[in-house]
Amino acid sequence: MTKTLFLLRHAKTEPDNPAGDKARELTTEGIQQTRQVGQELQARGVQHVLSSSAVRTRQTLEGLELGDVHAEFMDALYVGDVEDYLQRIQEIPDEVDVLLVIGHSPTIPQLGARLAWPSQPGAADQLRCSYPTSTLTEFRVDGSWQQLGEQASVELVDVNRPSGRI
Repeated sequence: MTKTLFLLRHAKTEPDNPAGDKARELTTEGIQQTRQVGQELQARGVQHVLSSSAVRTRQTLEGLELGDVHAEFMDALYVGDVEDYLQRIQEIPDEVDVLLVIGHSPTIPQLGARLAWPSQPGAADQLRCSYPTSTLTEFRVDGSWQQLGEQASVELVDVNRPSGRI
């Protein structure tokens, strides 16, 4: 069973917000970024979204205009580390073939690098070093979500940064 996992760092945000980091909102540039990424994702059949509970990740999802897709907003993806993200992904039912995870740096780049490392260590290093806002990474997962990070075979398919693909 082959699955597709997309990792997305939220779009460009304001530098701060009087209500705190979690309340930071997208800038005009960030809204434009979401439209561009959305054009790529709309035809990809995203069935489920796991997202941080921060305002900027919610706004990123809205801007993608994916239609009626099931989304879960989690505090664990706002404050969590790679292990927290993997745990949440492993909880996804296998009926879901295309999953989008929207989160933050440094966790999204670290997760991408961890998944890419076994088959593409050079690309994994690039993910760790350069993962600007609105970067979308696509992985092909051969196995169940429960096996991700353990037994599933994972292949880095594409990295789409705002400045273009690598």
